[in-house]
Amino acid sequence: MTDATLNKSKLPSLTGYRFLLAFAVLVGHVVFVSGIFPMGHAVLEGIDYSKVLAAGAVSSFFVLSGFILTWTRRADDTARRFWRRRVVKIFPNHVVTLVLMTALMLATTAATMLPVGEPTPGGTVANLFLVHSWVPDTGLISSGTGVTWSLVAEMFFYLSFPFIIAPLCAVAQKHLWPVLAVVMAAIVTVPGVVALAGPGDTVVPWMSLSVETWWLIYFFPPVRALEFVLGILLARAVLSHRWPIAHPFWPVMALLAVFVATPVLPDAYLWGAATCVPAAAVIATLARRDVEHGVSGWLATPVMMRLGEASYALYLVHIPVTFALLQLLGPARVYTTTTATLVVLAAMAASIVASLLLWRLVEVPMMRRFARPRRSTAAEPTIQPVGG
Repeated sequence: MTDATLNKSKLPSLTGYRFLLAFAVLVGHVVFVSGIFPMGHAVLEGIDYSKVLAAGAVSSFFVLSGFILTWTRRADDTARRFWRRRVVKIFPNHVVTLVLMTALMLATTAATMLPVGEPTPGGTVANLFLVHSWVPDTGLISSGTGVTWSLVAEMFFYLSFPFIIAPLCAVAQKHLWPVLAVVMAAIVTVPGVVALAGPGDTVVPWMSLSVETWWLIYFFPPVRALEFVLGILLARAVLSHRWPIAHPFWPVMALLAVFVATPVLPDAYLWGAATCVPAAAVIATLARRDVEHGVSGWLATPVMMRLGEASYALYLVHIPVTFALLQLLGPARVYTTTTATLVVLAAMAASIVASLLLWRLVEVPMMRRFARPRRSTAAEPTIQPVGG
């Protein structure tokens, strides 16, 4: 199979996999961060695991973005057309959910444990234009829906992509693995170096890192660009047959080993660095199996494919949906274990339904109408990476 044939191959397993990543973020926020289960409840003993789960999912989204953008790259594409598609992909869902979340928060003064800061004019504007995580201000970073900081990183990746893809594609195939090893080593090393330097004095109450250290490790777009570059190189490894054909069982087992080791991992590694390499291996392995064996497996079923297509919408909409549900039930209400479990399940179900509606009524029409100039007849890539 030639590289040209590979480049035209669809990757259905990765579309379904996107839903699993968005669902991991959903679980972390609704189960562990929402306050549905009261402080001290036995369920919340897994809070560190939830951090690794959700942060690892975001890290995988960054890797997946680089992978899919490289996979679907067209020789006749221009930077302007590329940026147009990315802006149309990111902003409609972002604007809708930002308006919804801001309206909900202005309509109530109830406190929430969800990762959302109080709306302010400056924070809302910074959030709207996706520049709010460029400074180490946790209030600003958590503005809007609380998850759009990752879109700031994605926009930085998209702006950089037309300039970095050519030199990365110029790396000789025989040098791909050494370069991959260097990038992987940087991803694993940077958090330890930053934590050792220990910038800043204000320590985040629920971990041993300062605000500035946490920001550099987790929110600062140039640092997270290492994961995006890793995705680009992994796509090249699969395209050039340099990635081995293997069963996903092995990278998944490596990923589970990281979760088992969570209690002994330093805080700096709970935010993506520990899970990035095995999670990236899952992505490359699924892609290689799709290429070699065609459509197969439960990730490629129609239901998972549809949920995967709506994964970006789920990532954005689950916070306002959960917030609205909690306000309807009573923001100060304390739930029994049974009731809390039912509320969690209701929030998850409502978020998934809302994501499918947002995808179908906003994302799809906007992409069809504005993603490319009307005079263009070229088909858009089948798979689109999510914002994060």
